[in-house]
Amino acid sequence: MRKLLAVAVLIIGTTAVPALALGAEADSAGCWGSVTSQFAQSATGAMGDHSSSFEEPRSGIGNVAYANTGQHQPGVLGEFLGGLLGISC
Repeated sequence: MRKLLAVAVLIIGTTAVPALALGAEADSAGCWGSVTSQFAQSATGAMGDHSSSFEEPRSGIGNVAYANTGQHQPGVLGEFLGGLLGISC
């Protein structure tokens, strides 16, 4: 019985903890798209051209997120910029 309980605790611990961690990250995952969509609709033309239209290299969105938030997550950058612009996710 103790072995069974130990195995159950081990299984729950190794599956539930990562799932909870991923769930916290997933909350902001769509924030980048939401904030950019709202901003683009409220300020037509303000977004500019896609980075692929420039000849010189551009920082990727993950690198821009890291430079401003310390994380490589576009959703976190969306939360950060949304807060500055008064736009919610």
